[in-house]
Order: sequence, then structure tokens, then C-alpha cells
Amino acid sequence: MNEKYILISIVIAIVAIIFIVLVLIVKNSKKEVVVVKKSRKKTAKKIRVTIKDMTEIAAKKNTSCDDLKKAVDVVKKDLLFPPKIKYKLPKDIKTYLNFVLLVASHKNADAKLIAYMDRELKKSNPGYATEIDIYENEGLKERTNRI
Repeated sequence: MNEKYILISIVIAIVAIIFIVLVLIVKNSKKEVVVVKKSRKKTAKKIRVTIKDMTEIAAKKNTSCDDLKKAVDVVKKDLLFPPKIKYKLPKDIKTYLNFVLLVASHKNADAKLIAYMDRELKKSNPGYATEIDIYENEGLKERTNRI
């Protein structure tokens, strides 16, 4: 009878050990792995363009019509002409008007682009309509010389 109790206690001990091992295996396999990603905010550095940059684009002989249109869009949207001081032209207006002349005289500028520039720059700078017309006409006259 003692042998019977010893055999039963050994079987119970083995079952208990197997149960504990299985519980540990299942517990370890169900561990959730948490991955923390550090997010880096992408800061897009906004490049500040000036009227001189746009004038340089218009002055290049190999600038395409699309690039000229983009330059006109930048000037109309971001680079408004400086306001007149008591109906007199400010000192730095010459660069802005030179841009108009260069676009109007550019060999890759077609009539559609020149009309677009005229309309949009007058819309965004209504006080300079006369000056824009004067420099545009000068550019059209120089067109034959510049090509």
C-alpha cells in the first residue's frame, strides 16, 4: 500500500511540474511587445525667395515658359510691389518693374503668358497699372533685340 501512495504522489508531482512548465511557456509566449516609435516632426524649411531671385530666373535665356509662369505666380502671390509714398515710386520698385520687362522680352514667353502676367500683376498691384504697362511695352520692343 505504501508503494501505491508513493506512485500516486510521483505521478501528481510530475503532472504538477508539467502543468507549471506549460503555464510558464504560455505566459511567456503571450507577452506583448510594445514598440515605441519616436516621431520626428518634419520641418519643411521654407526658402525665402526675393524679387532678385525671380528677376534672375527671367533674365536667363534658357528659362522655360512654365518656369516664367511660376515666377510670375510667385511675384503676384508672395512678392507684392512696395506701396507708393505720396504718389512717388519707392527706390526698390525698379527691380519689380525690371522683372516685368524681362518676362515681356523673354524669347520663351508667349502672348498668353505676357497677357497672364499683365492681368495678374495689375490685379495684385492696382496702383502700378500704368508702370506695368510701360515696362511691358518696353519689353515687347526689346523682344526683337533680346531673341
